[in-house]
Amino acid sequence: MTDTDGSAETPQIPERILVAAARVMEREGFANASLRQIAEEAGMTKAGLYYHVASKEVLLYALHERFAHKLRDSALRIVESDSTPTQKLRELIIETVQTAGIYQSEGTVFLREYGHLSGEMAVTIGKGRNQFRTDFEQVIKAGMATGEFRSGDAHLDALAILGACNFTAFWFDPEGPLKIEKIAESFADRLLYGMTSPTTDKGV
Repeated sequence: MTDTDGSAETPQIPERILVAAARVMEREGFANASLRQIAEEAGMTKAGLYYHVASKEVLLYALHERFAHKLRDSALRIVESDSTPTQKLRELIIETVQTAGIYQSEGTVFLREYGHLSGEMAVTIGKGRNQFRTDFEQVIKAGMATGEFRSGDAHLDALAILGACNFTAFWFDPEGPLKIEKIAESFADRLLYGMTSPTTDKGV
Protein backbone atom coordinates (compact mmCIF):
# COMPACT_ATOMS: atom_id res chain seq x y z
CA MET A 1 0.00 0.00 0.00
CA THR A 2 1.07 3.61 -0.60
CA ASP A 3 0.27 6.99 0.90
CA THR A 4 -1.20 9.75 -1.23
CA ASP A 5 2.30 11.05 -2.05
CA GLY A 6 3.28 7.71 -3.54
CA SER A 7 5.46 6.59 -0.65
CA ALA A 8 5.06 3.29 1.15
CA GLU A 9 2.47 3.41 3.92
CA THR A 10 3.80 2.93 7.45
CA PRO A 11 2.24 -0.26 8.86
CA GLN A 12 0.49 -0.05 12.23
CA ILE A 13 2.18 -2.79 14.26
CA PRO A 14 1.86 -3.27 18.05
CA GLU A 15 4.76 -2.07 20.16
CA ARG A 16 5.66 -5.47 21.57
CA ILE A 17 6.06 -6.93 18.08
CA LEU A 18 8.37 -4.10 17.00
CA VAL A 19 10.47 -4.47 20.14
CA ALA A 20 10.67 -8.23 19.63
CA ALA A 21 11.57 -7.88 15.95
CA ALA A 22 14.33 -5.40 16.76
CA ARG A 23 15.83 -7.71 19.38
CA VAL A 24 15.72 -10.82 17.19
CA MET A 25 17.02 -9.10 14.04
CA GLU A 26 19.78 -7.40 16.01
CA ARG A 27 20.82 -10.75 17.48
CA GLU A 28 20.34 -13.02 14.48
CA GLY A 29 20.57 -10.68 11.50
CA PHE A 30 17.71 -10.17 9.04
CA ALA A 31 18.51 -13.23 6.91
CA ASN A 32 18.64 -15.62 9.86
CA ALA A 33 15.77 -14.19 11.89
CA SER A 34 12.47 -16.03 11.51
CA LEU A 35 8.90 -14.92 12.13
CA ARG A 36 8.59 -17.82 14.55
CA GLN A 37 11.50 -16.45 16.62
CA ILE A 38 9.96 -12.99 16.58
CA ALA A 39 6.58 -14.39 17.65
CA GLU A 40 8.20 -16.26 20.54
CA GLU A 41 10.14 -13.15 21.58
CA ALA A 42 6.86 -11.21 21.59
CA GLY A 43 5.10 -13.93 23.62
CA MET A 44 2.59 -14.85 20.94
CA THR A 45 1.89 -17.50 18.34
CA LYS A 46 3.14 -17.33 14.76
CA ALA A 47 -0.49 -17.16 13.61
CA GLY A 48 -1.05 -14.23 15.95
CA LEU A 49 1.97 -12.48 14.50
CA TYR A 50 0.69 -13.00 10.94
CA TYR A 51 -2.52 -11.20 11.94
CA HIS A 52 -0.48 -8.00 12.35
CA VAL A 53 2.35 -8.38 9.84
CA ALA A 54 2.79 -10.26 6.58
CA SER A 55 6.57 -10.50 6.27
CA LYS A 56 9.98 -9.78 7.79
CA GLU A 57 10.47 -7.07 5.18
CA VAL A 58 7.42 -5.19 6.44
CA LEU A 59 8.81 -5.45 9.97
CA LEU A 60 12.19 -4.11 8.81
CA TYR A 61 10.44 -1.17 7.18
CA ALA A 62 8.42 -0.50 10.33
CA LEU A 63 11.61 -0.56 12.43
CA HIS A 64 13.10 2.07 10.16
CA GLU A 65 10.05 4.27 10.57
CA ARG A 66 10.25 3.85 14.36
CA PHE A 67 13.89 4.97 14.23
CA ALA A 68 13.47 7.73 11.64
CA HIS A 69 10.16 9.34 12.64
CA LYS A 70 11.61 11.25 15.59
CA LEU A 71 14.62 12.32 13.53
CA ARG A 72 12.46 13.68 10.73
CA ASP A 73 10.25 15.67 13.09
CA SER A 74 13.22 17.06 15.02
CA ALA A 75 15.13 17.99 11.86
CA LEU A 76 12.15 19.89 10.45
CA ARG A 77 11.72 21.82 13.69
CA ILE A 78 15.43 22.65 13.91
CA VAL A 79 15.94 23.63 10.27
CA GLU A 80 12.90 25.94 10.28
CA SER A 81 13.86 27.64 13.57
CA ASP A 82 15.41 31.11 13.85
CA SER A 83 18.61 29.74 15.42
CA THR A 84 22.05 30.35 13.91
CA PRO A 85 23.58 27.64 11.68
CA THR A 86 25.94 26.69 14.52
CA GLN A 87 23.06 26.28 16.95
CA LYS A 88 21.06 24.30 14.38
CA LEU A 89 23.91 21.93 13.58
CA ARG A 90 24.57 21.37 17.27
CA GLU A 91 20.91 20.49 17.84
CA LEU A 92 20.84 18.18 14.81
CA ILE A 93 23.91 16.31 16.07
CA ILE A 94 22.49 15.97 19.59
CA GLU A 95 19.10 14.73 18.36
CA THR A 96 20.72 12.19 16.01
CA VAL A 97 23.07 10.75 18.63
CA GLN A 98 20.37 10.57 21.29
CA THR A 99 17.95 8.86 18.92
CA ALA A 100 20.63 6.33 17.96
CA GLY A 101 21.07 5.55 21.65
CA ILE A 102 17.39 5.48 22.62
CA TYR A 103 16.33 3.38 19.62
CA GLN A 104 19.56 1.39 19.60
CA SER A 105 18.24 -1.97 18.42
CA GLU A 106 16.09 -0.40 15.72
CA GLY A 107 18.97 1.78 14.55
CA THR A 108 21.44 -1.10 14.48
CA VAL A 109 19.07 -3.32 12.53
CA PHE A 110 18.14 -0.66 10.03
CA LEU A 111 21.66 0.61 9.37
CA ARG A 112 22.93 -2.94 8.93
CA GLU A 113 20.00 -4.52 7.12
CA TYR A 114 18.14 -1.84 5.11
CA GLY A 115 19.52 -3.30 1.87
CA HIS A 116 16.99 -6.13 2.22
CA LEU A 117 14.13 -3.72 1.48
CA SER A 118 12.73 -3.59 -2.04
CA GLY A 119 10.08 -1.86 -4.15
CA GLU A 120 8.11 1.05 -2.71
CA MET A 121 9.58 0.51 0.75
CA ALA A 122 13.15 0.85 -0.55
CA VAL A 123 12.21 3.96 -2.55
CA THR A 124 10.55 5.57 0.48
CA ILE A 125 13.53 4.80 2.70
CA GLY A 126 15.90 6.25 0.12
CA LYS A 127 13.91 9.48 -0.13
CA GLY A 128 13.81 9.83 3.65
CA ARG A 129 17.55 9.25 4.06
CA ASN A 130 18.33 11.75 1.29
CA GLN A 131 16.07 14.39 2.83
CA PHE A 132 17.63 13.98 6.27
CA ARG A 133 21.12 14.33 4.80
CA THR A 134 19.93 17.37 2.82
CA ASP A 135 18.75 18.99 6.07
CA PHE A 136 22.31 18.74 7.41
CA GLU A 137 23.75 20.03 4.13
CA GLN A 138 21.37 23.00 4.16
CA VAL A 139 22.48 24.03 7.64
CA ILE A 140 26.17 23.53 6.81
CA LYS A 141 25.88 25.61 3.63
CA ALA A 142 24.16 28.37 5.58
CA GLY A 143 27.00 28.33 8.11
CA MET A 144 29.56 28.57 5.33
CA ALA A 145 27.69 31.53 3.84
CA THR A 146 27.72 33.41 7.16
CA GLY A 147 31.36 32.56 7.85
CA GLU A 148 30.52 30.43 10.90
CA PHE A 149 31.90 27.32 9.19
CA ARG A 150 34.95 26.93 7.02
CA SER A 151 34.23 26.71 3.30
CA GLY A 152 34.26 23.21 1.83
CA ASP A 153 32.06 20.41 0.54
CA ALA A 154 28.79 20.50 2.53
CA HIS A 155 27.75 17.11 1.13
CA LEU A 156 30.95 15.47 2.35
CA ASP A 157 30.70 17.21 5.72
CA ALA A 158 27.12 15.98 6.16
CA LEU A 159 28.09 12.40 5.34
CA ALA A 160 30.97 12.50 7.84
CA ILE A 161 28.81 13.89 10.63
CA LEU A 162 25.92 11.51 9.99
CA GLY A 163 28.27 8.53 9.85
CA ALA A 164 29.72 9.39 13.24
CA CYS A 165 26.32 10.05 14.83
CA ASN A 166 24.46 7.03 13.42
CA PHE A 167 27.24 4.59 14.31
CA THR A 168 26.52 5.32 17.99
CA ALA A 169 23.77 2.70 17.72
CA PHE A 170 26.40 -0.02 17.23
CA TRP A 171 28.65 0.71 20.20
CA PHE A 172 26.63 2.62 22.83
CA ASP A 173 26.35 0.72 26.13
CA PRO A 174 23.25 1.76 28.13
CA GLU A 175 24.90 0.25 31.22
CA GLY A 176 28.17 2.09 30.61
CA PRO A 177 29.56 5.05 32.56
CA LEU A 178 28.31 7.70 30.13
CA LYS A 179 24.66 8.49 29.48
CA ILE A 180 23.57 9.08 25.90
CA GLU A 181 22.85 12.75 26.67
CA LYS A 182 26.47 13.30 27.74
CA ILE A 183 27.77 11.46 24.68
CA ALA A 184 25.55 13.60 22.42
CA GLU A 185 26.89 16.81 23.95
CA SER A 186 30.48 15.60 23.53
CA PHE A 187 29.87 14.66 19.88
CA ALA A 188 28.36 18.08 19.21
CA ASP A 189 31.36 19.86 20.71
CA ARG A 190 33.96 17.72 18.91
CA LEU A 191 32.23 17.70 15.54
CA LEU A 192 31.60 21.44 15.62
CA TYR A 193 34.92 22.61 17.03
CA GLY A 194 37.33 19.77 16.23
CA MET A 195 40.02 18.16 18.33
CA THR A 196 42.61 20.94 18.22
CA SER A 197 43.02 23.14 21.29
CA PRO A 198 42.58 26.87 20.59
CA THR A 199 46.15 27.42 21.84
CA THR A 200 47.67 24.65 19.69
CA ASP A 201 49.81 25.54 16.69
CA LYS A 202 47.81 24.28 13.70
CA GLY A 203 50.89 23.89 11.52
CA VAL A 204 51.76 20.36 10.34
